Parts: sequence; C-alpha cells; structure tokens
Amino acid sequence: MRQKIIRLAESRRRGSHPGLMLQRYLIKQSDSTERPDPTERRKLLDAACEAVRNSALRAIYVEAYRLWERSFAGGRPFRSKRLATAGRLIVGLGSENVLETGLRLHHTYGVPLIPGSALKGLASHYCDEVWGQRHLGEDAPPQNKQFRRKRPTDAVEGEYHRLIFGTTEDSGVITFHDAWIVPESLEDGALRLDVMTPHHPKWQTNEAPPTDFDSPVPVSFLSVAGTFDVRISWSGPAATPSEKAEAWIDLAMKILCEALAEWGVGGKTSSGYGRFVPAVSLPGARPQPSPGASKPKVLPKANERVEARLMEERTRKGGWKAMHPPTELVGDIQNSAAVPHDKKPGDTLELIVAFANERGIAFRFPTPEEEARAKRATGRGQDGPGRTRRRR
Repeated sequence: MRQKIIRLAESRRRGSHPGLMLQRYLIKQSDSTERPDPTERRKLLDAACEAVRNSALRAIYVEAYRLWERSFAGGRPFRSKRLATAGRLIVGLGSENVLETGLRLHHTYGVPLIPGSALKGLASHYCDEVWGQRHLGEDAPPQNKQFRRKRPTDAVEGEYHRLIFGTTEDSGVITFHDAWIVPESLEDGALRLDVMTPHHPKWQTNEAPPTDFDSPVPVSFLSVAGTFDVRISWSGPAATPSEKAEAWIDLAMKILCEALAEWGVGGKTSSGYGRFVPAVSLPGARPQPSPGASKPKVLPKANERVEARLMEERTRKGGWKAMHPPTELVGDIQNSAAVPHDKKPGDTLELIVAFANERGIAFRFPTPEEEARAKRATGRGQDGPGRTRRRR
C-alpha cells in the first residue's frame, strides 16, 4: 500500500482536497527519527496550500456553502456575522496528525473550519471571566455576577450564563454553529505556510536547562487567513416571544465577537493568533462610505487633549475604556486608576491621547503633574491671554 502512495507523488501536485493530502500523501519519514523528512514535509504543505486554490474545489464548495446558508432560512431566529482574521488562525494544532502539527479542516471539502464547540467554549469562558468580572471577586456588581459560570464557591448562580450556555444537566438557549470560511477567501489561498522555532527543545522536555548553545529547530506548519461566516441561532422554547429570543441572540453574538477580538480562538493566541475583526468588505470589493459621510475622519495626535466618552465596556483587568466621538475609535485609558471614582459610563471628560491610528486608540487621564506642566507651558513667554512678553 505504501508503494502505491509513493507512486502517487506526481498526482499530489494536482490534488484538490487539502485534508486528504495532509493525512495520506506523506511520502517518506526521516531515516534517523520518526519525524517527517523536512524537505518532504515542506513539499506536502506547499501542495496543500496549492490545493485549496483548486477551481474544482471552489466550485463544489460554493454550492455547499449556499446550501448551508439556505438551511437557516425560515427556521428559528439566528444571527450571522462575517469576521476576518486579524493575522493568522490555527485551530486543531495539537490534534493527532502524521505531521505532528494538526489543522482543523472540513472533512468533506478539506477547507478551513472553526468548530462550533470551540466558539461556544471561548464565549463561555470570556463571559465568565470578563463580563462576570471575576477579577473583582464578590465586589463585582450583582448584575455582572449573573454572567458568571456557577462554581462551588459562588453564592449566586449566574442566571444569564446558564441560559445562554447551559450546564452539564441542561442545554442553553443558543446554538453555536461551525463557522464556515466564505468561498471568496479560497481564491486568495486560505492556507498559509507558517513556522515556529523552539529555541530550547531539551529544556521543554525536561532533559536539560536552557543555554545559549541549544540549536533552534524550525517546525513548519499551516495556518489560516480569511473571512469566516459566524452563526448562532435560537434553540430555546418555541413559545418564547420573538423579541425576547432575538435579544438573547444579540447578546450572545456580542459576547462571542468581543471574545474573538480580545482573546482569539484556537492555538497560539498568546502570540497573536486567532484574533478576528469585522469584515468590512470581501476580498476585491470596494468599501462603501457610511451614509452622510462627507469627509475623512481626522485622527488625533499623540499628547493631544481630546474629549472622550466613558464606555460601559471594561478592559480585561477592569479598567476604563473610552470612545473618541469624532473618529468613533474605542481604546483603553492606560491609567484608569486616576479617573475620579464619581465618573460613570456615558460621562464625557478630557483625556490625553497616548497613541492613535486607523485601527485603535489609547488614552491617559491627566494627572496633577501633567496639569501643572501644561499650565507652565501655557504661561511661559506670555503676560496674559493673547499678549506675548517682550524682551528688553
């Protein structure tokens, strides 16, 4: 059987199912170890990247994707949101695989897929830790505690969390579906060649302490880049009023999108993998201007003082977030502890811009020292408003 696979080496170049190729088309192992030969490994990964661009695969997948879309029509309330990878995505990295590094692909079509179970687990954990404000312990507001997952040490059960995500005894009212990659992303090559370089492999296996004499061992693997269709639907009692069901769906989608943006899904999230941003437009499409937009937004400069509105949403550590109304950018207040305690969400206050670009912004609350420096700088060289001191 192995010899027959080896004779298929040439046909690997014409493959159209990346998953099948990664599982069955490895030609040879290294002679000295059980690991795949590096050269052969690279050829196989390159072939898989090329296979996802196959026109026949795209044609079949488009029909399957449209059929999947139609399956939601006329059923229970649902929400769909297209989210694009901010960088790279790797789901199923630790799964069993002949290449040591796995990747979750659709079993039938071989294209990238995000399991609904992964999305639900991420949203559940984020809801418990962030929306439930676990970092504040019992000092968290009672409303926030409703978003916590029930634990033996909790005096109050998180009713909102239980309803959305369910428990081991009962399912929740929201179904998290597998996220399918949109067909347009296959044209750009959804699979990307990536590499990790462990610098201290012996230390990581408890064989020896790390030193500067260790030789890095590059390990190539596949990651994903593209736009995914994220969907959730109502699975609670059919007698529930539609407006109430849709309110719960909107809440669950907000939690999920926030978790995907802040924490990411899949492996290597601590290295920036798995983050998602809203897909403003599909690949090749021109972004449409917002209604009423007459001129581009002007970004504030660093150290510029601006008016910003405090947000109800908080950072992972419970700090304040604020929005710059002219640009609608939302960012952290780096020294949130300096914000007066009597301030509440919706209040407008003057902040100093720490940095700002098209994708984000950060603020500082003016400290007394900064206020004193600003007054000295304003008064230096002037006798009063509009009058400059003359030198004699």
